[in-house]
Amino acid sequence: MATKAILLLPVAVLLLVAAPPPAWVLAADDADGTTHLSFFMHDIVSGSNPTAVKVIKGPGTTTAPTLGMAFGDTTVVDDALTETSSATSTAVGRMQGIYMLSSQTGAVLMVCANLLFTSGDHNGSTIAVLGRDDTSEPVRELSVVGGTGKYRMANGYVLWKTSSMSGADATVQLDVYLTTGNGTIDEAAAPVSPVDGGAGSGGSSGSSGTKAGSAVRTAGGGWVSACVVAAVVGSFWV
Repeated sequence: MATKAILLLPVAVLLLVAAPPPAWVLAADDADGTTHLSFFMHDIVSGSNPTAVKVIKGPGTTTAPTLGMAFGDTTVVDDALTETSSATSTAVGRMQGIYMLSSQTGAVLMVCANLLFTSGDHNGSTIAVLGRDDTSEPVRELSVVGGTGKYRMANGYVLWKTSSMSGADATVQLDVYLTTGNGTIDEAAAPVSPVDGGAGSGGSSGSSGTKAGSAVRTAGGGWVSACVVAAVVGSFWV
């Protein structure tokens, strides 16, 4: 029995190494160091269990008829992300955040959301996106301003376009292009992320004599801290 286990071990290791990346990871590392991710978001405002809910109503009248929104209207979202346009396809993660109508004269949204991945070795990693969403454009572009886990110190952009509409509900394709920068982190001093399997208790002095807070973080010209924005137009991906 032990001999069979020993013989099977190299095969198992080979299968693990040869396993292809998830279908939504189109290019893990292009020649220029860019990662390309593509997946679909499902924004549901109808029914008894919506994933996009208006939490603040602006005081004025409707200023963006195509969206049915007024200046100041704010919506919170927790939309499913999947590999294909089918809502029943393999789950990739969730898009969680807010969007608000930030223009007094047009259908322009301010979007701030986290792309949280929940599958495979990407589980627990996030990409932060932030930006201006002019819904009059057929394709939107928002900035990737950060990330965690596999996407620490990420920067780049997100393109998204409407795949289909059903009443106020929408399915939107997101194409993410990013790099993870050239920053360095003193792992001995920095807290260990749960995504890495650590307890997250870093920052205290140890036998090495490293003081709390002495971790070095650089990313090109500096360390940028920002929230994730995903061009969420809620049910209004027109």
